[in-house]
Amino acid sequence: MQRAGFSFLICPDPEIIRERVERLLADAGQPFAREVFWGDEELGAPFWSALTVASLFAGRRAVVVRRAEALPPEFWPKLASALKGFNDSVWPFFCLEGPFDRKGGPKLPKGLAEQPYFKVAEKRKWVFVSPGLTRRDMGPRLADWAARRGLVLGPGVAEALAAALPGQLAHADNELAKLELSLGHRTSLELADLSLLSHHEGMDGFAFLDALAGGREPTLVWREIFDKELAGEEMIFPFLGLLLYEARMMWRLAVGEADDVRLPSQVRQKKEAMARRLGAAGLTRIFEAAFAAEAGIKTGARKPDQAMEFLTAELYRLFGGPMRVPGRVSP
Repeated sequence: MQRAGFSFLICPDPEIIRERVERLLADAGQPFAREVFWGDEELGAPFWSALTVASLFAGRRAVVVRRAEALPPEFWPKLASALKGFNDSVWPFFCLEGPFDRKGGPKLPKGLAEQPYFKVAEKRKWVFVSPGLTRRDMGPRLADWAARRGLVLGPGVAEALAAALPGQLAHADNELAKLELSLGHRTSLELADLSLLSHHEGMDGFAFLDALAGGREPTLVWREIFDKELAGEEMIFPFLGLLLYEARMMWRLAVGEADDVRLPSQVRQKKEAMARRLGAAGLTRIFEAAFAAEAGIKTGARKPDQAMEFLTAELYRLFGGPMRVPGRVSP
């Protein structure tokens, strides 16, 4: 493989950057010793020596600059001479780990974009850009994780797991490792096993139901979920999956088939109380409302925000709210 002369990795998730560096080095097919520097510390003589001085005996080295977004603007012009030409002995990596801008695009440090070497990197595709771990990425990652470990994901597990995992790759991997350890000799992961996951703020199906059950203004509830927690239309289906997961769990609690459901006592009590309040008929209506929302989006009959509004209206009525929901649309 023809490796890059130098690489820019732009992503707010440091674990994704680490994973990308490892993959690039592995694909090169040659051993590289790693030397790591930090952009929020002064880069002195050892950095410039590592970047420019070749050694007949030290072998190839990857010079990795973490948090490079913290480097001062005057640093980037100084880099031009070091990156001029291809150095077979040195592979520089500049890791820009700051948050993306409000429009979802990468924020480049002042003075970098106009540098000739950065324009070369863009032209030759030596720049890796990722917004971090998105819900769209979760499905393929989970499929790969399960396949490598010989695990079978039960009905609804992939969707619920994709919705419940935290958005930082390292934290998500920790949660998956916890689940894997809990299985012991079992090779099938079921919805009940997901109760071991640490609470993840946002994407909380039960909190959504509990807010409606408590009489909160339904328009505010669905808008809060859609704007703040779903953070994009690709989150709708994972959220519906997590909502169905909560409904299935409450169904098991209602019929006394949840001996293996492991929940903190206070959380279990709240879910049991809601399960009793709704009964079989009410829980069935949750299933129907979620399936109707999903079908409406997939058939094009409703836009995602409309589907979310109709879903909230139906569930609000389920908990005894008035027939008409204040807001732009009523069912």
